[in-house]
Amino acid sequence: MILTITANPSVDISYQIDDFKIDDVNRTDKVVKDAGGKGIHVGYVLKELGEEVVHSGFVGGVLGAYIENTLQSKGQNSRFVKIKEDTRNCIAILHDKNQTEILEKGPSISKKEEEEFIKNLDQISKDCKFINISGSLPKGLDPSFYEKIIAYAKGNNKFVSMDTSGKILEAIINSDIKPDLIKPNEKEIADVLKIEVKKEKLAEILLEKPFKDIKYIIVSLGKDGAIVKIDKKIYKASVPKVKAINPVGSGDSSLAGAIYAISCGKDDIDIIKTSMNCGLLNVLNKEIAHINIKDFDKYYQQIKVEEI
Repeated sequence: MILTITANPSVDISYQIDDFKIDDVNRTDKVVKDAGGKGIHVGYVLKELGEEVVHSGFVGGVLGAYIENTLQSKGQNSRFVKIKEDTRNCIAILHDKNQTEILEKGPSISKKEEEEFIKNLDQISKDCKFINISGSLPKGLDPSFYEKIIAYAKGNNKFVSMDTSGKILEAIINSDIKPDLIKPNEKEIADVLKIEVKKEKLAEILLEKPFKDIKYIIVSLGKDGAIVKIDKKIYKASVPKVKAINPVGSGDSSLAGAIYAISCGKDDIDIIKTSMNCGLLNVLNKEIAHINIKDFDKYYQQIKVEEI
């Protein structure tokens, strides 16, 4: 079983409005609502790959209950910590071939609520050998919250992966206890090092401090695939060109593929190909963080991986 932690989940609402008018009334019957957040998206794809998943994080109010009920209706377990404040909405307006997003900041987590989460990690991660942490932190929490979870995982022989950005990623990469897997992009690598990073130098950079002690690093290059570090080896992954339907959620899908393959004991090449394949399959799907498992083998064979 795999635990995925989304500290700041949301109810994702999508409105499709063909002729969106500013400063006017807009009506639509094309509305999609779902439980959202990066870790939840990772869990959706893990489930489609056949893995048993449990979700956690913080939820509050009616929207928090909606997230728990939605996950339950999809056959996915959850062990959220309840908070006083309400879970947030994230709204996407699809109009004129554009997507306008309104992202609420979300609730503020009290010290008591944070301590409750950390204190209950044994129960939250029960029967889970893998822990994934994805996304931003809500108000009231700082990077030390994620550091405590990573330390817990490493101290209890659990694999821990992390997908975050900005100051949080920088703090985690520079901490003494590091996760087993991270999935930054080129810009995020540059931000951590505070230098310009050229693509041809990525392999060299990933083998040096502060990255060298992280076993798995997947650096997304978008449609150009990825540069991947596994132990002391560097690989270049290339994906076939496809007509993208919806690229949103591809990073989460790619991460799910990597975690799944690692949990199955696959070798380096299989881990990378599974990761890239899940990201690609998401692009071909209208829904966010979903893959058509029937197409898995078809595209898997077209992904190229070489050691560099």
